[in-house]
Amino acid sequence: MEGIAKILKPQGIKGEVKALPLTNVLAVFVSLNDCTVAGKLMHIQHITLRQGFLYIKFKEVTTRNQAEELRNQTICVDKARLAQAKEDDEFFIDDLVGMVLHDTEGNFVGQIVDVTNYGSCDVFVLDLEGRRAEAPYVKDVFIKDGDRLVVDRKKLQEVLI
Repeated sequence: MEGIAKILKPQGIKGEVKALPLTNVLAVFVSLNDCTVAGKLMHIQHITLRQGFLYIKFKEVTTRNQAEELRNQTICVDKARLAQAKEDDEFFIDDLVGMVLHDTEGNFVGQIVDVTNYGSCDVFVLDLEGRRAEAPYVKDVFIKDGDRLVVDRKKLQEVLI
């Protein structure tokens, strides 16, 4: 099971919850009918995405008190369901963390140690041979090559933070 969102708080009095997406594969939420929360199968009555947050109404949750019990719980689905919703040029964050990076000539560049998002784009936290740096995900810098990313070393230097 893969965590796709974290429930933040109840929203309103009829059992709806506000959640933060934990995946960049937002297409998974379009066709989501059920999921697992705290080990229980939950059925989704409706789900909307507004201003970067998910608003979810579960059929099993009808009161604010029941919604309150879900606070800080993770919404999970099978990783296969995420893979079906994922575009060919997308990666799972779990697959990116720990990924070793090489440049276009095959030379070692570093490793992705974390992925953060400051609102406008994903930012890779990199270990570049013992030095920590951040770089926004830009397709011209990080080139998808099958199940890995290849780095344009010159362009990487231009975007490093």
